[in-house]
This record gives sequence, C-alpha cells and structure tokens, in this order.
Amino acid sequence: MVSTTDAHGVTRLSQVDPSDGKTLPRDPKTFLLLSGPNHNLFGERDPKQYGTTTLAEIEENLTKVALSLGVKLVCAQTNMEGEMINLLHYARCLGGVVMNPGAFAHYSYALHDAVDATTAPVIEVHISNIYAREEFRHKSVTARVASGYIAGAGIFGYELGLRCAIERMKEQSA
Repeated sequence: MVSTTDAHGVTRLSQVDPSDGKTLPRDPKTFLLLSGPNHNLFGERDPKQYGTTTLAEIEENLTKVALSLGVKLVCAQTNMEGEMINLLHYARCLGGVVMNPGAFAHYSYALHDAVDATTAPVIEVHISNIYAREEFRHKSVTARVASGYIAGAGIFGYELGLRCAIERMKEQSA
C-alpha cells in the first residue's frame, strides 16, 4: 500500500496490491472510503444533486468522524472500474468499506462480484436519492451484495455509512 497524508490528516491511497487483502492480517480499526467515477468533481458538478461540498471536504470531515469513533480512515477515489475492484480486493484486510460507486452501481457486475467477494463489510452510499432521478439510476446491482445501503441523505450519508460499517464489523467479530 502506498499512501500520503495531507495537512488536514486525510490519508489517501495511491497504490495497493490487491493480493494484500488476502495475505495481510485484518486491521479492524482501519476503514476505506472508496469514491467512484466523477467524484473528484464534487462541489462543481451538478450541485443540485450533489451539493457544493468537495470530495476533499467530505474526506476531511469523515476522517474527523472516524477519529472520534476510535478508528482510522483511508480514502481512495478512482474513475476506473478495475482500480475500484482492486481497492475492494485490498479492503479484505480492513475493518470495512464505505463505498459510493457512482454510476458503476447501475451496471457493473464486475463491481458486484468484487463487493460480494470482500469479506469486510461494504456499505454503499449515494448522496442523492437515486429513485428521484433518471430511470437508469433506479437500479443498483451492487446494493444486493452490500452489507448496508444509504441513499438520499446528502453528505451525512457518509457518516451513517461509516457508523454502519463499524457496527457490521463488530457483528462479524462477535
């Protein structure tokens, strides 16, 4: 794993070895915030749907929440489906994942299979209410295999997702 930590305390993954998810011991105190395609444009792209908060601000806020809950957050954003799958494979050695797959949720069966294979709990989060949007967004092929699903709560959904992932991890460990 290659990561950097910025001045705000946000740790971002820049490179992972997906096989580490199988070989490294599980770290139940580290969670991944996994952001999908176009999320690097949060704050400027379609503010009616996604608001004006940037991804960096979401990551910073959720990092603070994680610390207050006694866990560590690492963040990754990708516009590439294969990279998202590699990050999920890597996350098998983490406590859990808060994932906003973006448009991949609506058609990526490869992402579905990666979520299904991830032994750590994966909570799917969408900022907007996908059922109040275009018809093609009404279906999530990944939600079926996620450990939890949150949509339409705005950026607060990320905090709910993290709290849910922590609880699901505790349930797995019991």
